[in-house]
Amino acid sequence: MLQMCMDQNFFLYGMIAAGILGVWCLFWSSRFYHTAVKDMRRREEPKGRWTEEILELADRRGAGMRDTEAFIRNRLQEGRILGQRVESLLNGVSLASSLCGIFLLLGIWGIYLLQYERYVLYQYTLAAGSIISLLLLARYSLNFSGKKQRLLEGWRDYLDNQRTPSASVEAETVREPAAAAEHTKISPMKRSEQEAAITQVEEKIREKASPKSKFAELMNPEDEKLMREVIREYLT
Repeated sequence: MLQMCMDQNFFLYGMIAAGILGVWCLFWSSRFYHTAVKDMRRREEPKGRWTEEILELADRRGAGMRDTEAFIRNRLQEGRILGQRVESLLNGVSLASSLCGIFLLLGIWGIYLLQYERYVLYQYTLAAGSIISLLLLARYSLNFSGKKQRLLEGWRDYLDNQRTPSASVEAETVREPAAAAEHTKISPMKRSEQEAAITQVEEKIREKASPKSKFAELMNPEDEKLMREVIREYLT
């Protein structure tokens, strides 16, 4: 069995297949993040399904969304392309690198066990090293962590600022009745003018109610107090 695998280059082809799998995962993961980042500048007409879901859920929850960062992190974890979770695709890159290393070890074991030529060992080592290096370098160069952080910060700022106007409107709504109530109150200047008018009217009545007037007996202290209250009610 081992002899057949070595003769048919099964382990070598296995490393190549693992490399193709890793490149496929990298391609679609990169496409997802590229589309998602681009959609932040075209939120009115997004091309990615993930962005559409973010906008739909944000509109549905509205002000009920308490932690926008946790919301975006959760949506990034559930991001999908071709029916596959993006996080699973990124894990597939690591899996492909591991498979390539496993095929390399199996090939080295077969080479030493079956006494193959030295160049076969170099061939397996070069192939595996190139594939693993390519996958790891491509993953690092595509900077998935940076794109994820960019999406997190961009959507968090957008959702927080989107809800700020609503809060301002609510504050204005609360402030307007208070302002109206303040306008209905009589200012200190108006109160002083009111008291001056009451005093002036009271002096006029007191002049009419002099000892020689027929109204003199009506101006006792209780009536005077009542008169001031009536004038005040009339002026207000």
